[in-house]
Amino acid sequence: MLNRRYIKALRTATLGLLATFALMWGAVDIVGVSGAALWEYVWLSVQGVLVVIAIAAPFAALLHYLRRRP
Repeated sequence: MLNRRYIKALRTATLGLLATFALMWGAVDIVGVSGAALWEYVWLSVQGVLVVIAIAAPFAALLHYLRRRP
């Protein structure tokens, strides 16, 4: 049996993805944004997040190392 915390996290992630896709569908269908342009912006956003993670990871590792030392 799955634990309750895992089920809540899975439900939150699923609902977040569905809401994102609904907003994208609305932008394409209702507003008239081209799908290709929208996917380019999504890809650009993903790249931005990955850059932020790549910059923050060494600092997080350093903090983790400094806190574990006696």
